[in-house]
Amino acid sequence: MPKIKWSSEVKLILSDVDETIADLYLSAEPEMIAELSELLEEGLSLFLITGHGLKGIQDRITDKIPAKLRKRILVSHCSGVEVWGFDIQGNLNQKPYYSLYEDKMSEQQRKLWRDLVNRIIREFELKTYPASPIRTFKEKAGDDPLSIMLEDRGPQITFEVINGYDLSPDQIKKIKKVIPETHGNYDLRMPIMELAEKLFKENNLPITPRLGGTFAIDFAVEGVSKTTSVKYILENKEILNHIGANSDVLNNPSNIEIWGDKFSSIRGGTDRHMCEAVDPKVRAIDFRQEDPEEFLKGYNIVVWDGKKHLHEGLLEYLSSRH
Repeated sequence: MPKIKWSSEVKLILSDVDETIADLYLSAEPEMIAELSELLEEGLSLFLITGHGLKGIQDRITDKIPAKLRKRILVSHCSGVEVWGFDIQGNLNQKPYYSLYEDKMSEQQRKLWRDLVNRIIREFELKTYPASPIRTFKEKAGDDPLSIMLEDRGPQITFEVINGYDLSPDQIKKIKKVIPETHGNYDLRMPIMELAEKLFKENNLPITPRLGGTFAIDFAVEGVSKTTSVKYILENKEILNHIGANSDVLNNPSNIEIWGDKFSSIRGGTDRHMCEAVDPKVRAIDFRQEDPEEFLKGYNIVVWDGKKHLHEGLLEYLSSRH
């Protein structure tokens, strides 16, 4: 039996989405929706913090949760650039609680950003495919390292470098660029990010490339992270009250719990940024089998010790409540 047990003191959950609540580009399983709905029915609040876009999160998760419960949910999409909530009828609010995309970038800059991304694609001779489940992508692209999924999420543009984050010698031969070794892997994302950073700086764009998920590059608004949105919400009593999380939850670290699957500080683990926004004593559960030696020191990050992992591990954890 797992040693990590559900705590009845939890009132507010901060959670990643992809590979934590749902598989990449797939809807959350009905069992997961049922478990989350039950938590909301019991009076807990759920704050989803994800690199994915708002529309995808609605389609894959929040639209499947009963409308009467959605007022207890917040969604921070595109790595913290915006936070959205729902009204008491379960409809998405007319405006986000904040939007750094609107504040930091002009229309001209947004167009230039996309022009530069297309230049990067040409420079590396990348073949782009629309976002889809990994199996669908593999059926079309095989293991070609230069084939990627491209998704323009508005405030964030993402490359899913599915075949290129851990290159084999044969794959490296297909690439005309020098690929440096990084943490034991030959990762195509590194030279792509290097060029992107150079172009964005030359053109004074407030955009930064960063590693996302297992194999993604997120081109995101500069200075924004999962820490940004969590801190904003936890400092806003009115929003906390709207989702049913009294600001008293901040006084007891056991009232908050974090779910994620990428906490490694050396492998682009963006979920660690949720930890940086709360009391270090708040428990964070990592549903990926990561090495605790790679975690931020001084934080209460534990690796799920059940039989299953990722979103299946979270479902195993939630099922253990019963």
